[in-house]
Amino acid sequence: MSGIEDDLLNLRVMLCFLESAPGDATVTGISRTLKEEKYKISRVLIALEKEGLVDRSDIRNPRLTEKGQASAMRLRTRVQISLNHLLYEGVDSESAGHDSYIWSLYCTDDTMNVIRESEERYRVKYAIREQKNFSGAELCRKLKNGRYSFPFLIYREQMKDGRILSMANEGFEHPCVLNVEDGIGEVQLRAIPMGAKSRMTGDFMKGKVTNLQYFESGRFVSAESNGQVYSIPAGVLSFVNIGTGIGQILHGTVGLQMDCSVGIIHMPTSKAMFTMLI
Repeated sequence: MSGIEDDLLNLRVMLCFLESAPGDATVTGISRTLKEEKYKISRVLIALEKEGLVDRSDIRNPRLTEKGQASAMRLRTRVQISLNHLLYEGVDSESAGHDSYIWSLYCTDDTMNVIRESEERYRVKYAIREQKNFSGAELCRKLKNGRYSFPFLIYREQMKDGRILSMANEGFEHPCVLNVEDGIGEVQLRAIPMGAKSRMTGDFMKGKVTNLQYFESGRFVSAESNGQVYSIPAGVLSFVNIGTGIGQILHGTVGLQMDCSVGIIHMPTSKAMFTMLI
């Protein structure tokens, strides 16, 4: 067998220990489940024992070690995440089932975290598919704990010179971050330098967004700040559910009010609409 085939069989054998009934995770039982020759399964178990993943002290009743149990559960989670992602993207079930094993074995943790985040988005979109309008608080109650990255746009109150994007759209790092813990979320925006012509002198000036405020209950409230990072409670966003299936978009908005570090003489306090897309 090739190296990939060996790795795939090792993975399938380890998953058998998690999924088989007590007493069935034997050479004969695993051979029957995986439709593989007994000598292949026996060889895999010997190799897994050398890695400290399987205990074969009782030849008739091999079992996963504590290390093997942790490894098998981690791999099963990676397989499930990969499978869900591939199926959502339209891959046929047979190919998705095979390739989810490949992904679980060879994807880096960073790549798997991206896939995991995408899979969580798909799950939430499906769970909330019947709700036309909902709050950011409702969304966060459905999301698992984690740090999510989402694209966003900041729009002007009114179109100017044929443009609707606010200058503030260039004043923050993209994408934004949504942190969720125990069903409560906050949107984080990191301010970065931006440049524009002074309203007073016409000179090109550089500055950063300061005194960021968000609209809540009829008034603007100052966002918490930590250095250049501003935090907005996710609950103040209002969401609209647009489209269905793979074209579904969750469109969340909240009004903002901002000042710039160069002062209101050069750049006046501005209002804009923050829009997050999921």
